[in-house]
Amino acid sequence: MGSQQQFAAPPAPQDGFKDERHSAALTLLRVLMRQCRAKARLEPFEACAVLQNAPHEGAQPYADALLRVLAQGLDHGPVIHRVGAPECSFDEHWLMALMDAIARDDRASTAFLLRARLPLHLRRHVGWLTAQMMQRLNS
Repeated sequence: MGSQQQFAAPPAPQDGFKDERHSAALTLLRVLMRQCRAKARLEPFEACAVLQNAPHEGAQPYADALLRVLAQGLDHGPVIHRVGAPECSFDEHWLMALMDAIARDDRASTAFLLRARLPLHLRRHVGWLTAQMMQRLNS
């Protein structure tokens, strides 16, 4: 018959995130993901060593390294949507949960989230890169 369905607008990706840091982090990751796909492979240990010796860097180099390391650690690489996409992928939600656990200094949740998705040799690197990125977004 003549009934029309009305669809609600999809939620903005920031909905449900704790604060503006999460929104800023998600936007930064979405922008950088487009560039990361074209970059060479990055060894996690080397990336962390270089960034550790550059303490005045902003959040962007850490986010870039994080995405490049995740591309190696996740079976099909992280699913990161384009900037402005109305939905969030599972990987984006997982990253936001990881950032939230790190911000709360909840080591048990951080360890659980890292252990659930990453091979052992990448967990420490991903945790450190995420924490450093969050610290720089706060300042």
